[in-house]
Amino acid sequence: MGGGVYSRIISRLEELVSIESYSALGVLVGGLVLVGALREGALNLYALDRGSGELTRLNKGRVNLVAKSEYGSSRVVLARDVTRGEEKHLLYAINVEEPGREEVLTQGIEPMRIFSIVDKGGETLFTGATMEGMGLYHVKGDAVRLVARFRGIPVVNDYRGGVAAGIVLYPERGGAADVIVVDVESGDVRELKLPKGSAVNPVFMGDGSIAYVYEGPESAELRTLDPDTMKDSRLELPSKDLERFAPVEIPFLDVEPRGRLVAIARKRGRSRVFVDGWEVRVPEGSHFSAYMVEDGVLVVSHSSLTTPPRIIEVSVKEGSWRVLVEGSRPEWLRKVLQGTSYVEVESFDGSRVPTYVVESGEASKPGPTVVLVHGGPFAEYGDFWNVMAAAMASAGFHVVMPNYRGSTGYGEEWRLKIIGDPCGGELEDVVSAAGWARESGLASRVYIVGYSYGGYMTMCALTRKPGLFKAGVAGASVVDWEEMYGLSDAAFRSFIELLFGGRRELW
Repeated sequence: MGGGVYSRIISRLEELVSIESYSALGVLVGGLVLVGALREGALNLYALDRGSGELTRLNKGRVNLVAKSEYGSSRVVLARDVTRGEEKHLLYAINVEEPGREEVLTQGIEPMRIFSIVDKGGETLFTGATMEGMGLYHVKGDAVRLVARFRGIPVVNDYRGGVAAGIVLYPERGGAADVIVVDVESGDVRELKLPKGSAVNPVFMGDGSIAYVYEGPESAELRTLDPDTMKDSRLELPSKDLERFAPVEIPFLDVEPRGRLVAIARKRGRSRVFVDGWEVRVPEGSHFSAYMVEDGVLVVSHSSLTTPPRIIEVSVKEGSWRVLVEGSRPEWLRKVLQGTSYVEVESFDGSRVPTYVVESGEASKPGPTVVLVHGGPFAEYGDFWNVMAAAMASAGFHVVMPNYRGSTGYGEEWRLKIIGDPCGGELEDVVSAAGWARESGLASRVYIVGYSYGGYMTMCALTRKPGLFKAGVAGASVVDWEEMYGLSDAAFRSFIELLFGGRRELW
């Protein structure tokens, strides 16, 4: 590689990592939008004035996780890793009217891994894990109290009138999740145990009932739960648009102040936005959050494989939208990201592996190709911005991104296929994607790259399928599951037990 080409690639990488990413996280006092912005690799929180477009930074230190807050709140709660990479957090509160001033909410406890937070009416609920176990905690004033312990991984989604709604993921349930309703004062926990499938995103409706997403083997639907009787039924909405879309996943639910249900539904790596079941006109791609800032006006987080995350304002009534804030994109990026497509690759057992492809304008066809393996493994590739894919395309590689078994977003049955079989069937899915790249005429030679679980898959591929890939890069890879289990807190131990389905001999 010539010095000029190398310098150009380095310059482009520097430009790529400097592209700002924006997402809407809620609606604050005065109609300000709470924004999470990734700038130069750091996540910060801002209050966005939709009229002027002005962004006011709220936090002082690092941000790792942000609480779900009530509409019109003047308070923002966040979790921060205070252990230099061990992922043990404390909670901090920010008053929107005093940007930069932070108050420690969990001063009296040891830092722990925190993985979900809800902040309502001056009370904060969070779920966290220590080396000893996992629990739901309540914070009010200076007091931090353990509400309930769980042997599975709990997630708190909403809170109203002293009652918390969430889900719990038990290893013995094979990766499926049940609804939990918790009386925060007494610690009483009730569960809606589903015979099959998983529950996701429970939220309180205006009448006190709980709406939640039921994810079946190949599709998702909305259901409603009475928290007193724990009886559930199908949720009927004013419009059938959402039902006709037939989503496989509904990753976002929110009830706006007037009681309307805002949902984002996904299928084949793309999503659509719905209000009370009615479809709202939004640009094609992926949408990660949607909040009603005033009657008939939504702020929506939008992205695609060619569009870095941005925030748009959508008029529900007029069917129009405009960009509120987005990062600047270099001119050369459109040429580099020459084409994106969705294909289904046939795997060893006849399964169809959902796969996204980015063709590079800097590569010949056939040309050098990277199979990019996502982490998780409970994650997905879709039509949303991926800076690693963009970087590889800018360096002259086509990119193939398989959603191997274990991926989310393509049905509950597909997600659970990995349980008890790591470095097995999903490795064959990745191998099949590499084979498709060659057979389709896209690839002249194939490489493999992955981070976290994707790094583990890269190690599996390079050792179990020698000679198949020209080279590979494994980032933050697990190389010894037994040692990792011994070093992990209760949440990660539960995850490992779930992933291996109790088959410790596979460690």
